[in-house]
Amino acid sequence: MHLNISLDKIREKACKDADFKARILDAYLGQKSIVDFCRECNKAGIEIYPMDIADADESVYAAMRRSTNGGGENSPHLSWEENIIEEFVKELQ
Repeated sequence: MHLNISLDKIREKACKDADFKARILDAYLGQKSIVDFCRECNKAGIEIYPMDIADADESVYAAMRRSTNGGGENSPHLSWEENIIEEFVKELQ
């Protein structure tokens, strides 16, 4: 399943179920944030895995690198990477 579809399902469920929302926020803020976040979502029937998140973050960063100055080795150093789940959790809070 595409990550955006999973995030939409999580957002929808979190809006309707305050207990689920609290569990995923607590899980994200824990020591193994992404793993626990995914585990809570999977328990609720929403399929999402840490590798999906890592791949999405890497894809966004790689696309950004390619788009700057023609990409490759000549592109400027980018000090910012988008963290999809971090932004998602901020939105839920």
